[in-house]
Amino acid sequence: PAAMGAVLGSLYAALNRFGMKRFWRTPHAPLNVVVTGGTRGIGKAIAREFLRSGDRVMVSSRSVQAVRRAMSELREEVTPVGTDIWIGGIDCDVSSPASVQRLVDGAASQMGSIDVWINNAGYSGTFQSFIEARPEQIQEVVQTNLLGCLLCTRAAMRLMAAQPRGGHIFNMDGAGADGLPTPQYAAYGATKAGIAHLKGSLGAEAAREGAPVGVHCLSPGMVLTNLLLEGASDINKQIFNILCEQPETVAAFLVPRARTVAARGEAGRYIRFLTLPRALLRFITAPLRTNRFFNADGEPVYAREQERILGQRAKRTERLAAAAARRSRSLALAYSASLATAYALIAAD
Repeated sequence: PAAMGAVLGSLYAALNRFGMKRFWRTPHAPLNVVVTGGTRGIGKAIAREFLRSGDRVMVSSRSVQAVRRAMSELREEVTPVGTDIWIGGIDCDVSSPASVQRLVDGAASQMGSIDVWINNAGYSGTFQSFIEARPEQIQEVVQTNLLGCLLCTRAAMRLMAAQPRGGHIFNMDGAGADGLPTPQYAAYGATKAGIAHLKGSLGAEAAREGAPVGVHCLSPGMVLTNLLLEGASDINKQIFNILCEQPETVAAFLVPRARTVAARGEAGRYIRFLTLPRALLRFITAPLRTNRFFNADGEPVYAREQERILGQRAKRTERLAAAAARRSRSLALAYSASLATAYALIAAD
């Protein structure tokens, strides 16, 4: 089974690389992107991936300090790879209409327009039964996840509908979006079910009104975050070794596809990282995924975010240096060959 899984995994990787080159489309100009909840986890990873693609990114969070810290870290992580990046940040409470409008106005003013809006801000609540949850906690989950998504989507749609190029809104789904139960996270699951429903309703409205706005969903699958780990047992963590991925891995999958949607002007896309075939493939290759994130005792064995990102940056720098060295050697060889040819011609005369 392990050998078969390795073969299937290699085949999938090859097909995925082919799809990247053959089917993905790059926007004709850098995109202006807003990412709510973009200061940590999957939101920050998505912001980083857009920046690496050459886009301009505005991140938001309720905390001014979190926004400033994320901007500084993203600038440090991305700048050595590419040059002249643009990143901005505005604090925003997505459950407040006035705060959301301030974010929209600020982003549009600083970037000139908004091409892509990622609704990632979310709150899971506490891992506990619904009847034990405090009313204030339920209220915060619903206000952040559902009301916040509705307010941000409405404000972004109104702005994009008036733009010549329109725009695209991507709402982040989560556990419960597929209609399956989410025990101990009932309120969270209910809000995510609403997010999935929203895509169809708003897509139909936009089509009927002729608005140049696409409303889509992003499905990150099982991402290694604090939300996933809260209340997890040792058995759960062994499953995480099979199905989970780090935020930057998921972002590297989602962002190129979201950029392609924007470049093609598509409508109503649902971009899923962990589809059923991929999940089955991961179980087939489970022996190869032992101790990826947790050991047999359930203890974490993965590096912290900063260590992972700096490691990736070092590898990119090595690849760029190696490519530059190859070009230098090729130029030196061509120069030597030209001198030798010139000398031979002079000698022949």
